Amino acid sequence: MPRAQNIRLLGVGLLVLLTFVCWDGIRSAFGHQNHVTEQKFASFGNFVYKALKENSPGEVDIQRTGQAAAVVFWTTNAETLRPDLLNLTSTDVATMRFAHNSYLNSVQRISIPSQKGASGIVSSASGRYLPVFVISLRMLRRTGSQLPVELFVDTEAELASHTCQTLLPSMNAHCLRLEDRLGRWAKYLASFQVKVFAILASSFENVLFLDADAFVAKDPSHVFTQQPFSSTGLVTWPDFWASSASTHLYEITNQPVPAVNALASTESGQLLVSKSSHASTLLMAAYYNYYGPDIYYPLMSQGGPGEGDKDSFILAARVAKAPFHQVKKCVDTIGYYEHGDYHGGAMLQYDPTQDSSSSAASVTTMDIPPDAFSVHHNIPKYDPVQLFDAGVLVDAKTGIPHRLIGTKEETEKRFGRDIEKELWEEIDYVSCELGDQIVGWKTIPTTQDENGTCDKVRWYRKELFI
Repeated sequence: MPRAQNIRLLGVGLLVLLTFVCWDGIRSAFGHQNHVTEQKFASFGNFVYKALKENSPGEVDIQRTGQAAAVVFWTTNAETLRPDLLNLTSTDVATMRFAHNSYLNSVQRISIPSQKGASGIVSSASGRYLPVFVISLRMLRRTGSQLPVELFVDTEAELASHTCQTLLPSMNAHCLRLEDRLGRWAKYLASFQVKVFAILASSFENVLFLDADAFVAKDPSHVFTQQPFSSTGLVTWPDFWASSASTHLYEITNQPVPAVNALASTESGQLLVSKSSHASTLLMAAYYNYYGPDIYYPLMSQGGPGEGDKDSFILAARVAKAPFHQVKKCVDTIGYYEHGDYHGGAMLQYDPTQDSSSSAASVTTMDIPPDAFSVHHNIPKYDPVQLFDAGVLVDAKTGIPHRLIGTKEETEKRFGRDIEKELWEEIDYVSCELGDQIVGWKTIPTTQDENGTCDKVRWYRKELFI
């Protein structure tokens, strides 16, 4: 065989060998990730369910003697008293502590299935919140972000709908159901419980969870590769409120009782987490949420504002002895004035990569404020049917329409552009072009038919934005 041909064959052989050795890196470079089989998710789901059921906190009847007040975090100090509003016996506490420790021991060395190195956005929405999610997704794509998205829905009908089969895949978003990934037991999870289990059941290793009624103001891709996420693996955002957790919670979880002014409670409309570095955190959060409605939610909030899953993630990280970062820039309310009264229209959170280097738990002012990162329209939600029915878009006395999250000048200063105008462009598109295609649209309570809603949206846009 000629020498030149031998050299060519040797070169081809080396190329094949190099390709084989480096195949994972090549796949990653072209956007292909290691696929995780449904069998792995099913096995993981069975393990989690077994651990949850075997370590039940028991039949504890938690009763409140009152409701925790809404205390603004930045008004607290080291002397602020923690509320004490739960009737629990020492036997109840001991029983729950034993079950908690047993569960912690059983999940400490468990990994969570995911596509190695993959980052993406996860959300959950069903029924009347599906159109709201579609608006959020379109706002994400307006930023130029191509991050993949997974949406967890409730029903087989939603999964088989045009929304899930055609509309969302056209925007690199895909529908899943918890019970299909984790097992039939997961179909009974509801409301605040869903978030952590959706994260566990998602395909991505690194997850930005967004509530269906929250949208990003900029492409969020950079947060996965920069500080503070790159060093901690868990980033949370602050709420307005101080923690109102019961001291019994810290007895049960073997934690020191923190000062009320140590850290604000969490606003979990957005959450950034690594499933590989925070497996124990997420599995502990799963425990607090699985047993949340009757036990851990009252323990974490005692009836305070926003009682639910929100403080379970930081609690879980502390129990797992894992690092986390809470954004120091305080959450802001953005809204409007009507006859001298201020009305909040949404919650504004800030870019964690530009967060303050201050060691303070929270700061209200900075020399260079971070960029706006996400807008959470929790009350009221940007569902046009509900917005018009509730009458919040027009002056109650004059009937003149007004903006919901600030003047044009304020909005452009905060976001660098008129993001509310963009939002209403997407509301228009979803209301008028997609209304008959989205499962859940016809389930929204309304005094108007779909055409009436579209007409109102276009009237509102014409009056304020066109």
